[in-house]
Amino acid sequence: MLHVRVLKALPAILAIPLCAILPAAELARLENPGVRLEFDPATASARLIDKKTGEAWPLGAPRLVAPDKSTLPLHLSGGVTVRGGVLTYRIQEGVEFQCKLAANPPAIDYSFDNLPESIAEIRILDAALPLEPGADNYYAIPNRLGILLLPEGEKPYTRRFPAYSGSGYSMAMFGAVDHGSALLATWQDPYTEILADYAVSPERRLSLSLALRRSARTVRLQPLGRGGYVEIAQAYRPVARQHGYLKTLAEKVRENPNVARFFGAADFKPFAFTRNVPNTRWNQSDQERLRISFSFQECADLAEHFAKDLGIDRALLVLNGWINGGYMVLEPEVFSYLRDDKASLEIDALERLASERKLAAFRHDRFWQCVDTLREKRYLESIWNSGQAPWRY
Repeated sequence: MLHVRVLKALPAILAIPLCAILPAAELARLENPGVRLEFDPATASARLIDKKTGEAWPLGAPRLVAPDKSTLPLHLSGGVTVRGGVLTYRIQEGVEFQCKLAANPPAIDYSFDNLPESIAEIRILDAALPLEPGADNYYAIPNRLGILLLPEGEKPYTRRFPAYSGSGYSMAMFGAVDHGSALLATWQDPYTEILADYAVSPERRLSLSLALRRSARTVRLQPLGRGGYVEIAQAYRPVARQHGYLKTLAEKVRENPNVARFFGAADFKPFAFTRNVPNTRWNQSDQERLRISFSFQECADLAEHFAKDLGIDRALLVLNGWINGGYMVLEPEVFSYLRDDKASLEIDALERLASERKLAAFRHDRFWQCVDTLREKRYLESIWNSGQAPWRY
């Protein structure tokens, strides 16, 4: 059964009808058998309570970030409306926020309806879910194979995890564990970034923010009761399956039986063979450079050593080959796939082009140089200024 209540700043608790507009002096509350959300209209902050453990997860108040990275003031316009399991409030910039109860599993869907041009991103969670030092306190972030961020260390830091990149997250989720209570956060839109902030003064404290840009609008917060990163992963499995992301090892083996040989294999990178094209930072000569670090016989001997001397019966050896260089040549027609200047080339254009079979890859075996850093930019400029640029025609 769904309960909607108002907790006043006084000791009394008042029941409210199905729909009510609450003045700023009162705390709004949404509740079902699994979770309770308490929202303070005076500060636009909230906390989510896990009714299994009693853990209260502070969510903070949303932060509005302008295009110049400055923080905009947040003022509520009118009161807070509670109607049938949905809490709604609006800010003066015209953005409407909603907190909606979900019953199975118990969770809160926190969202907003639009992003005005005056706002570049909304941190719907800001300095939220704070953790103090403790053996059972950490964030579980799906960065590469997965990392645990603990509230420890001598120096403060801020770390940003963008979507689906080497430095970012590989799954649209994170977990938080505080004194043995676990929480799972999930979303779908890739314009969602995780920000972790660690402070050492006045006390050690790790907090987390979730920044939503462009088309990103919502996040689901699901308290899990007692648990850790294992329970967080288990809770994410049905979410991944619902969105078509989950494929079990058994399913992969049915598609390709050789996959079973990779399960449990150690990951070694002796780089048996490497090839460097000429006139690059890694090979500044005019000739292609090949390097064989291990012959096939030596790789076999190495495998024997892993198995007989180290007890490792399966290992991966890396043979360098072709990579995705990341350069694209596009026809002007591509602009018809972009709705506006906030559209994503990768999501809005390239995915559609691929589905229409208009996207192709080609092998390039001549000069190539990535331009990811200022050093690489300056390196290419120096080659160009020398008059010996291999790409000059």
